[in-house]
Amino acid sequence: MKLKLTAKVDSNGTLSLQLPPELANHELDIILCDHDPHSSPEELGYPADFFEKTAGQWQGEPPTREDVQDCDARG
Repeated sequence: MKLKLTAKVDSNGTLSLQLPPELANHELDIILCDHDPHSSPEELGYPADFFEKTAGQWQGEPPTREDVQDCDARG
């Protein structure tokens, strides 16, 4: 199961998460990622108009994925 949550740490550095009841008594691996939701495209390494110029601009046939083939076992 993959679950994405967004939560804010309070002024004491405490983070509280409310998880679905079906996760009760389960051991979980928790990964925390700090991010600034106000980062500009330039701050993230993109040109200022990158997303406006690229998002939704594909004009060809929809891409397809070929069937997965058996690969050599490596050990």
